[in-house]
Amino acid sequence: MDALKIEVTEKSQAVFTVKLDGPIDTSTHENFDYYLEKILKPSTKNIILDMQKVNYISSMGVGSLFKIRKFTKQHNIKFLIVGLQPQVKKVLDAVQAMPAEAIFRDIQEMDEYLDQLQKKASKENP
Repeated sequence: MDALKIEVTEKSQAVFTVKLDGPIDTSTHENFDYYLEKILKPSTKNIILDMQKVNYISSMGVGSLFKIRKFTKQHNIKFLIVGLQPQVKKVLDAVQAMPAEAIFRDIQEMDEYLDQLQKKASKENP
């Protein structure tokens, strides 16, 4: 089985991008969980999961995503996913792992969404 390459970058203070390359399955999900435990802290503001190069996800990988979603929801952390391959998106849709508003085609689409959110918040709280 292929290895999962994981690159964690802090884009700005408490905003993390996690780039994945490879499958998230029985043999790789523990490594994935290990890296995420380092950034799953109440002080984290955003976690952006870049899954453009994830070509396969098993139930163990879906379980990892559920853990992230549960933690981020409990601590009011934005959890966003970009670049899902069609076969991976189909799996996540089937198990309803993520709300539709948290999945984006690419970084540009996500940035446009975040820009709109901030503009709306600025108008509501002048």
